[in-house]
Amino acid sequence: MNEEEKLKKQDKKLRRALEAGAGMVEISSSKIAWDKGHDKIKVTSGKLDYRAYQVLDCAADMIAQKHWFGCVIGSWDEPKTKEPERFLVPISYEDFKKFIQDKQNLDTKDITRIFKKVPNIILEGEVDIPYCLSKSRWMRIKQYLDNICGVAIAHEDKEFEQYRSDRKMRGRGSEKEEPVFILLFSSPYGLAFFRNAMHRKGTQIQDRKLYNLPPKAQELFQVVRWKNDLIILNTERISRALDWAWPASNIHRRVNKCRKLLEILYENEFINKPKERGKTIERKDWIFYVRKRKLISFPVKIN
Repeated sequence: MNEEEKLKKQDKKLRRALEAGAGMVEISSSKIAWDKGHDKIKVTSGKLDYRAYQVLDCAADMIAQKHWFGCVIGSWDEPKTKEPERFLVPISYEDFKKFIQDKQNLDTKDITRIFKKVPNIILEGEVDIPYCLSKSRWMRIKQYLDNICGVAIAHEDKEFEQYRSDRKMRGRGSEKEEPVFILLFSSPYGLAFFRNAMHRKGTQIQDRKLYNLPPKAQELFQVVRWKNDLIILNTERISRALDWAWPASNIHRRVNKCRKLLEILYENEFINKPKERGKTIERKDWIFYVRKRKLISFPVKIN
């Protein structure tokens, strides 16, 4: 089987996985979450929480699928092509609700607040992120101090009028148009995120039932999903990754909270059964793997 035939076969499997309800997520955002838990990067303002990950995952899914299935946004890999200064991703209110399989009946005010918080997330530090366009598959961002992306709302900014929705809201707001949120990627990390999402090797397939799990369980999975090998996390690293105060005022309660989150991820088949180690409560840690072939209802191998 030649390379072209392999790609066609992989794309066929990928399409079947997406039709089964999977989403495409970008890899480096998970590494950022890991590095936050290991004190290599700080969030100096805003909050990199489960809602922020949902927005970024939705954007990555839209970037990936449009690129692979018919909409070529750019060819910056060609030397003759001028490097764009920014990339944008329009996400409608309805698209976001469908992506996260919203069961809370979030209204426009709720979702607008979620999107408007994302530009306030400022990262600081020197990090190595998975980067599909590098020969080493890694990129170092040095002394980074910037946000991930900006956000605009199409009907509030003339620059983005072409992305306004023709759909009207239902219920009491039926006279208002559906909001469309524009994510603007222009920072060093934001551009890397966008490029990763445009390529198969920069993305992962993920079961979207993740977004119906408790918020902290979602955040913990975001921390580890990029890892292809054995994962070892102790109470401190989980606490720092999830923005829990450390040292903990009650270590027994904190260890139990960590156990509960890992149990939720295991029961929902996002990780294998964690093995708990440490003879004393202060030395507890857990080792486990991400169950990549259980992230979606259709097993698919991505090379």
